[in-house]
Amino acid sequence: MSLSGKLERARGYGDIFAVVKEAVQRSLGAHRVGLMLYLGNLPLRVGAFHPLGTNDIVINRQLLEATKPELLQKTHIFCILLHEYLHSLGYADERQVRGLTYNVCVENFGGDHPVVEAALTGPWVDISPEDLDGIAEGMDLELVRDFERIDIGYII
Repeated sequence: MSLSGKLERARGYGDIFAVVKEAVQRSLGAHRVGLMLYLGNLPLRVGAFHPLGTNDIVINRQLLEATKPELLQKTHIFCILLHEYLHSLGYADERQVRGLTYNVCVENFGGDHPVVEAALTGPWVDISPEDLDGIAEGMDLELVRDFERIDIGYII
């Protein structure tokens, strides 16, 4: 099955992340395991972050809630996870990671796929001025269960 088909059939963050990892493996030959995903209330200008040296990715819950419909949201989640996954692989420079995100999307989905548009614009293009008013006070982190599926057994 194509990556496009896998993304369309994805039912949650874990499914989308599996597509991210497959795309990065195909394009860059890189792979890592042991990541955990959190949803948090971040300033709306921040899509997500990966604290270097950790196994954590934090995605802005409010940003995702402002991005609809479902396929559009999947493409944005894919690009955000791809971007942060590249950081987790050791790419620290933002400009380089943005370029790699775009390249991985084009190589694996073709230039006309919505995921390429999401890589170029980010989720902010779909946010109304009313959405900008809803910035929360605290991060209120929520662990996403069943995020990374690993075939080998090990202790975290």
